[in-house]
Amino acid sequence: MDIYLILTILLGCVCLFMLVLLVAINKKYSKMLNAMRNREVDNINQKNGVRYTIDQTVVDENGEMNVSLSQKDIILKQNETQIAGIKNKIKPGKYTVLSSGDDEKFNIRLGDLVKEYRHGQSIIIAEGEEITAISSTVILR
Repeated sequence: MDIYLILTILLGCVCLFMLVLLVAINKKYSKMLNAMRNREVDNINQKNGVRYTIDQTVVDENGEMNVSLSQKDIILKQNETQIAGIKNKIKPGKYTVLSSGDDEKFNIRLGDLVKEYRHGQSIIIAEGEEITAISSTVILR
């Protein structure tokens, strides 16, 4: 075998490896970018049993309420008490409360205090704290 033939084969293998590597990287990042473009609601991270909300977008570009559900949203039914805990349905942490209907304002009991909240307002729920939707069904995001 000639030295030039060996170098040509070696260079071809290196180019083929780099092409496969670039295709794999492109596929990974295109999936990630498409997921970011197509998402309807905020991104929710959960670490050590606590939910963290990154994006607080709850209204559309026209200023109307965005009440679409995401996969990790929690529906808090009217007059149904939930207790926040790591092993429970509601994890301790920061949530955005959303109206499940046309009402922009609704009442929620958090602990012993009943307070009026607006669509898109943030609340923080502590470990072991009770939460109840009083006036209507509410979505926790």
